[in-house]
Amino acid sequence: MRRCRCTDCKQVWRQDTTLGRAASEVVAPRAAVALEAIVVQHLTVARVTAGLGVAWNTANDTVLAEGKRLLIDDERRFDGVTAIGVDEHVWRHTAVATSTSR
Repeated sequence: MRRCRCTDCKQVWRQDTTLGRAASEVVAPRAAVALEAIVVQHLTVARVTAGLGVAWNTANDTVLAEGKRLLIDDERRFDGVTAIGVDEHVWRHTAVATSTSR
């Protein structure tokens, strides 16, 4: 519970947070929508965060948990899969260091 103190009169009071809700409770009912926005619509976590009005970490943690629940934990996710391909493309965000020999 947050405690506040007046710097002039030194009176102390406490903020009543009993009616407040945790940010994760705000996101949880809309977690599947947030997951779809990121996976299907290619929105960033920052964009989803702005729409939900919560902190980035709260939105990210909730979306990851929902993704695990809906996608990774689904035992049938590989039903009908007969082959898995591997893309040989390499993506680098930094320049490749080159050395010169003499």
